[in-house]
Amino acid sequence: MAEKYVKTHDQLNPLLWKNGELREEVSEKLREIADAFVNFINVKKFKVTDYIITGSNAAYSYVPGSDIDLHIIVKGLPTEEERELYDAKKALWNKLHVITIRKMPVEVYVQGDEEEHVSNGIYSINEDKWIQTPIKSEPNINHVSVQHKVRYYTRLIKEALESNDISFCQEVKEKIKKMRKRGLSEKGEWSIENVTFKALRYKGLIGDLIDHVQKLEDQELSLARIEN
Repeated sequence: MAEKYVKTHDQLNPLLWKNGELREEVSEKLREIADAFVNFINVKKFKVTDYIITGSNAAYSYVPGSDIDLHIIVKGLPTEEERELYDAKKALWNKLHVITIRKMPVEVYVQGDEEEHVSNGIYSINEDKWIQTPIKSEPNINHVSVQHKVRYYTRLIKEALESNDISFCQEVKEKIKKMRKRGLSEKGEWSIENVTFKALRYKGLIGDLIDHVQKLEDQELSLARIEN
Protein backbone atom coordinates (compact mmCIF):
# COMPACT_ATOMS: atom_id res chain seq x y z
CA MET A 1 0.00 0.00 0.00
CA ALA A 2 2.70 2.50 1.00
CA GLU A 3 4.47 2.31 -2.36
CA LYS A 4 1.47 4.03 -3.96
CA TYR A 5 2.21 7.32 -2.21
CA VAL A 6 5.74 6.87 -0.81
CA LYS A 7 8.52 6.09 -3.23
CA THR A 8 12.09 7.13 -4.03
CA HIS A 9 13.73 7.22 -7.48
CA ASP A 10 17.27 7.24 -8.77
CA GLN A 11 16.64 10.43 -10.73
CA LEU A 12 14.53 13.56 -10.52
CA ASN A 13 11.27 13.58 -12.47
CA PRO A 14 12.49 13.53 -16.10
CA LEU A 15 9.36 15.38 -17.22
CA LEU A 16 10.62 18.41 -15.32
CA TRP A 17 14.36 18.00 -14.94
CA LYS A 18 17.33 17.25 -17.17
CA ASN A 19 20.82 16.67 -15.74
CA GLY A 20 19.74 18.18 -12.44
CA GLU A 21 18.48 21.40 -14.00
CA LEU A 22 14.90 22.53 -14.58
CA ARG A 23 13.93 22.11 -18.21
CA GLU A 24 13.82 25.50 -19.94
CA GLU A 25 10.26 25.15 -21.25
CA VAL A 26 9.07 24.10 -17.78
CA SER A 27 10.83 27.07 -16.16
CA GLU A 28 9.26 29.49 -18.61
CA LYS A 29 5.78 28.08 -18.08
CA LEU A 30 6.09 28.11 -14.28
CA ARG A 31 7.22 31.73 -14.44
CA GLU A 32 4.16 32.57 -16.55
CA ILE A 33 1.89 30.85 -14.02
CA ALA A 34 3.57 32.63 -11.10
CA ASP A 35 3.31 36.03 -12.82
CA ALA A 36 -0.38 35.42 -13.54
CA PHE A 37 -1.01 34.47 -9.91
CA VAL A 38 0.78 37.59 -8.62
CA ASN A 39 -1.38 39.75 -10.92
CA PHE A 40 -4.45 37.87 -9.70
CA ILE A 41 -3.63 38.64 -6.06
CA ASN A 42 -3.18 42.33 -6.97
CA VAL A 43 -1.76 43.60 -3.68
CA LYS A 44 0.31 46.81 -3.83
CA LYS A 45 2.62 45.88 -0.93
CA PHE A 46 3.27 42.45 -2.47
CA LYS A 47 7.09 42.36 -2.83
CA VAL A 48 8.12 39.22 -4.68
CA THR A 49 11.71 38.08 -4.14
CA ASP A 50 11.67 34.71 -5.93
CA TYR A 51 9.65 31.85 -7.39
CA ILE A 52 10.64 28.38 -6.19
CA ILE A 53 9.74 24.73 -6.77
CA THR A 54 9.59 22.58 -3.67
CA GLY A 55 8.04 19.33 -2.47
CA SER A 56 8.28 15.85 -3.95
CA ASN A 57 8.69 17.06 -7.55
CA ALA A 58 11.81 18.91 -6.45
CA ALA A 59 13.15 15.73 -4.90
CA TYR A 60 13.41 12.01 -5.58
CA SER A 61 10.12 11.16 -3.87
CA TYR A 62 7.61 12.03 -6.60
CA VAL A 63 4.82 9.60 -7.47
CA PRO A 64 2.13 9.67 -10.19
CA GLY A 65 -0.26 12.44 -9.26
CA SER A 66 2.28 14.47 -7.28
CA ASP A 67 1.64 18.20 -7.49
CA ILE A 68 4.20 20.70 -8.69
CA ASP A 69 4.54 22.94 -5.64
CA LEU A 70 5.18 26.45 -6.96
CA HIS A 71 5.81 28.96 -4.16
CA ILE A 72 5.73 32.73 -4.59
CA ILE A 73 8.33 34.07 -2.15
CA VAL A 74 7.50 37.50 -0.73
CA LYS A 75 9.54 39.71 1.54
CA GLY A 76 8.98 39.43 5.27
CA LEU A 77 6.63 37.36 7.37
CA PRO A 78 2.95 37.58 6.34
CA THR A 79 0.59 38.76 9.06
CA GLU A 80 -2.48 36.71 9.95
CA GLU A 81 -4.61 39.07 7.85
CA GLU A 82 -2.27 38.78 4.88
CA ARG A 83 -2.17 34.99 5.21
CA GLU A 84 -5.98 34.86 5.20
CA LEU A 85 -6.01 37.02 2.05
CA TYR A 86 -3.38 34.90 0.28
CA ASP A 87 -5.15 31.66 1.18
CA ALA A 88 -8.51 33.06 0.06
CA LYS A 89 -7.02 34.19 -3.24
CA LYS A 90 -5.40 30.78 -3.69
CA ALA A 91 -8.74 29.04 -3.07
CA LEU A 92 -10.45 31.28 -5.62
CA TRP A 93 -7.61 30.75 -8.11
CA ASN A 94 -7.95 26.97 -7.76
CA LYS A 95 -11.70 27.25 -8.26
CA LEU A 96 -11.28 29.26 -11.46
CA HIS A 97 -8.28 27.43 -12.93
CA VAL A 98 -7.10 23.89 -13.56
CA ILE A 99 -3.47 24.30 -14.61
CA THR A 100 -1.15 21.40 -15.30
CA ILE A 101 2.33 20.85 -16.64
CA ARG A 102 2.63 17.53 -18.40
CA LYS A 103 -0.53 16.37 -16.62
CA MET A 104 0.81 17.31 -13.17
CA PRO A 105 -1.32 19.83 -11.23
CA VAL A 106 0.45 23.08 -10.34
CA GLU A 107 -0.22 24.10 -6.74
CA VAL A 108 0.58 27.78 -6.11
CA TYR A 109 1.30 29.10 -2.61
CA VAL A 110 2.50 32.40 -1.14
CA GLN A 111 5.42 32.03 1.28
CA GLY A 112 7.19 34.76 3.24
CA ASP A 113 10.97 34.68 2.99
CA GLU A 114 11.11 34.66 6.82
CA GLU A 115 8.70 31.71 7.14
CA GLU A 116 10.03 28.30 8.10
CA HIS A 117 9.83 25.88 5.19
CA VAL A 118 10.94 22.25 5.29
CA SER A 119 11.63 20.39 2.06
CA ASN A 120 14.25 17.98 0.76
CA GLY A 121 14.70 20.06 -2.38
CA ILE A 122 14.17 23.77 -3.12
CA TYR A 123 14.89 25.21 -6.56
CA SER A 124 14.96 28.93 -7.42
CA ILE A 125 13.32 29.67 -10.76
CA ASN A 126 14.57 33.26 -10.81
CA GLU A 127 18.18 32.26 -10.09
CA ASP A 128 17.89 28.97 -12.02
CA LYS A 129 19.75 27.07 -9.32
CA TRP A 130 19.23 24.87 -6.28
CA ILE A 131 18.75 26.64 -2.97
CA GLN A 132 18.69 23.25 -1.31
CA THR A 133 19.91 20.32 -3.39
CA PRO A 134 17.77 17.21 -2.81
CA ILE A 135 19.38 14.16 -1.26
CA LYS A 136 18.57 10.59 -2.24
CA SER A 137 17.50 8.67 0.82
CA GLU A 138 15.39 5.64 1.48
CA PRO A 139 12.43 6.52 3.70
CA ASN A 140 12.48 5.12 7.21
CA ILE A 141 8.77 4.94 7.95
CA ASN A 142 6.88 3.50 10.88
CA HIS A 143 4.19 1.86 8.73
CA VAL A 144 2.19 0.56 11.69
CA SER A 145 1.84 4.07 13.12
CA VAL A 146 0.97 5.44 9.71
CA GLN A 147 -1.77 2.83 9.26
CA HIS A 148 -3.24 3.72 12.65
CA LYS A 149 -3.29 7.42 11.81
CA VAL A 150 -4.70 6.82 8.33
CA ARG A 151 -7.54 4.76 9.77
CA TYR A 152 -8.27 7.41 12.41
CA TYR A 153 -8.32 10.32 9.97
CA THR A 154 -10.24 8.31 7.37
CA ARG A 155 -13.02 7.78 9.91
CA LEU A 156 -12.89 11.44 10.92
CA ILE A 157 -13.08 12.68 7.33
CA LYS A 158 -15.92 10.30 6.46
CA GLU A 159 -17.79 11.52 9.52
CA ALA A 160 -17.29 15.09 8.30
CA LEU A 161 -18.42 14.20 4.77
CA GLU A 162 -21.66 12.79 6.20
CA SER A 163 -22.20 15.90 8.33
CA ASN A 164 -23.72 19.26 7.49
CA ASP A 165 -22.11 20.82 10.55
CA ILE A 166 -19.83 23.39 8.92
CA SER A 167 -17.93 24.14 12.14
CA PHE A 168 -17.09 20.47 12.65
CA CYS A 169 -15.98 20.04 9.03
CA GLN A 170 -13.77 23.13 9.22
CA GLU A 171 -12.25 21.84 12.45
CA VAL A 172 -11.39 18.50 10.82
CA LYS A 173 -9.80 20.29 7.87
CA GLU A 174 -7.75 22.52 10.19
CA LYS A 175 -6.73 19.57 12.37
CA ILE A 176 -5.31 17.73 9.36
CA LYS A 177 -3.49 20.86 8.21
CA LYS A 178 -1.87 21.32 11.64
CA MET A 179 -0.99 17.62 11.83
CA ARG A 180 0.93 17.75 8.57
CA LYS A 181 2.64 21.05 9.43
CA ARG A 182 3.77 19.64 12.78
CA GLY A 183 5.18 16.49 11.18
CA LEU A 184 7.09 18.41 8.50
CA SER A 185 8.50 20.82 11.06
CA GLU A 186 9.63 18.14 13.52
CA LYS A 187 10.74 15.22 11.33
CA GLY A 188 10.48 16.27 7.70
CA GLU A 189 9.08 14.61 4.61
CA TRP A 190 9.00 11.05 5.96
CA SER A 191 7.34 11.92 9.26
CA ILE A 192 4.36 9.79 10.25
CA GLU A 193 2.12 12.84 9.93
CA ASN A 194 3.22 13.81 6.42
CA VAL A 195 3.06 10.24 5.11
CA THR A 196 -0.43 9.99 6.62
CA PHE A 197 -1.40 13.14 4.73
CA LYS A 198 0.02 11.70 1.50
CA ALA A 199 -2.05 8.56 2.01
CA LEU A 200 -5.25 10.52 2.66
CA ARG A 201 -4.61 12.68 -0.40
CA TYR A 202 -3.89 9.62 -2.56
CA LYS A 203 -7.23 8.11 -1.48
CA GLY A 204 -8.98 11.31 -2.55
CA LEU A 205 -10.18 12.09 0.97
CA ILE A 206 -8.42 15.44 1.27
CA GLY A 207 -9.97 16.69 -1.96
CA ASP A 208 -13.39 15.39 -0.92
CA LEU A 209 -13.15 17.20 2.41
CA ILE A 210 -12.09 20.48 0.80
CA ASP A 211 -14.97 20.27 -1.68
CA HIS A 212 -17.46 19.45 1.10
CA VAL A 213 -16.36 22.37 3.27
CA GLN A 214 -16.64 24.70 0.28
CA LYS A 215 -20.13 23.41 -0.49
CA LEU A 216 -21.27 23.99 3.10
CA GLU A 217 -19.75 27.48 3.10
CA ASP A 218 -21.61 28.29 -0.14
CA GLN A 219 -24.86 26.99 1.35
CA GLU A 220 -24.39 29.08 4.48
CA LEU A 221 -23.98 32.21 2.39
CA SER A 222 -27.01 31.45 0.19
CA LEU A 223 -30.65 32.40 0.75
CA ALA A 224 -32.86 29.46 -0.17
CA ARG A 225 -36.44 30.73 0.08
CA ILE A 226 -38.76 33.55 1.02
CA GLU A 227 -39.81 33.58 4.65
CA ASN A 228 -43.53 34.15 5.32
